[in-house]
Amino acid sequence: MKRVPIEVKKRDVKKKSMLNNYRRQGLIPAVAYGEGIDPTPIVLNRKDFLRTLRTEGVNVIFDLTLDGKGYPSIIKELQKDPVKDTILHIDFMIVDINKPVTTVIPVETTGTSKGEKLGGLLEQELYELEVEALPLDLPDKVVVDVTDLGMHDVVFVKDLNISDKVKVLTHPDTPVVSVVAPAREEVPAAVEGEEVEAAEGEEKKEEAAASSEEKKE
Repeated sequence: MKRVPIEVKKRDVKKKSMLNNYRRQGLIPAVAYGEGIDPTPIVLNRKDFLRTLRTEGVNVIFDLTLDGKGYPSIIKELQKDPVKDTILHIDFMIVDINKPVTTVIPVETTGTSKGEKLGGLLEQELYELEVEALPLDLPDKVVVDVTDLGMHDVVFVKDLNISDKVKVLTHPDTPVVSVVAPAREEVPAAVEGEEVEAAEGEEKKEEAAASSEEKKE
């Protein structure tokens, strides 16, 4: 994981209204807890943090600078407004870079599979992988190249290319991505019934016509 410096300040928690005040000031309320620090309410600059997210993503080590002291941390929770999609609050977990941590990393796919070119559908079933490693050994994401996947092929967790420095905690037989045949369109039972009735009706008409011709003869 990359290390990204970020300045933070302690925040006032005496009044709940302060949260909205901080947000109006362009700050994001957060909390830092973990190795060598008591749970500490903090705030950080929204623009600076969003710029970091755009360039580095969330899976990095944030070196928080608080009162002149540095605290390496990872994001444990990032709360967003469900409507506006703005960041409401962040939980930073302070870590010891010399001790393993447990976290989740995103799983992404790349390429177009052979199965898709034959009309199949690519289905991703796992989007996060639980892992354990030293903070600096944690990958920011796992990318699965699906180019060689044919129809009905499946990639399992045990098939992923992960560094030996990373312990994967997700069950090895968990499917990650697969290529499946497109579902056939089923004709509704009501429609089928109507078709059968129509066919029977045509048969009766033909039989009646034939019978009428025989009588004429």
